[in-house]
Amino acid sequence: MSKKTNVIGGLVTLGVLLAGSQAMALDAYKDRRGLFVGALIGGGVGASETDREGEVTGLDDQRQMGLALRAELGAGVSQNLVFSGQGNWWIRTVQVNDRDLQHQHLNFLANVNFFLIEGLYVTGGFGVAYGSYDSESLLKVNHYSEMGVAAKAGAGAEFFANGTVAAGVEASYTRHFYSESYFDTVGGGIVIRWY
Repeated sequence: MSKKTNVIGGLVTLGVLLAGSQAMALDAYKDRRGLFVGALIGGGVGASETDREGEVTGLDDQRQMGLALRAELGAGVSQNLVFSGQGNWWIRTVQVNDRDLQHQHLNFLANVNFFLIEGLYVTGGFGVAYGSYDSESLLKVNHYSEMGVAAKAGAGAEFFANGTVAAGVEASYTRHFYSESYFDTVGGGIVIRWY
């Protein structure tokens, strides 16, 4: 009987050690520290006005929904603090007086995500902006390209789908400050990151 008790005790101890080691390995596996790549696909409601008299962008009277895309490369310094470089792109064609006005607004941001609890985080970034857009006057469509600065603030949530891939959603407000106009958008999308 004592041999049987020792065998059962040994098996229970071995089972507890194996389960504990697997749990420790899983915790280390779902780790935001180190390099990662990410992407976002979604949409955003954008507005853009110009300071040029007599011209309209098609986004000044009413906001329009556009396609939002993102690519990012970053590194986590802890489970709660992640830095990245982001390239964001907003695209939309607007029709004004039977003329198609093209809008493409890009920004390249130094970004930070701070995870508050579990997968919930706040995010913010600052960087350069580039706009390639059309503006309509009475006689013609004018095309402009401008550089400026961009700022972003938002919040999101991500959850590990497996040990290295985290998926979630993010919503943000972004403002581009150009010399002759501005662009702002409120949007969101689905985010995937590979840690």
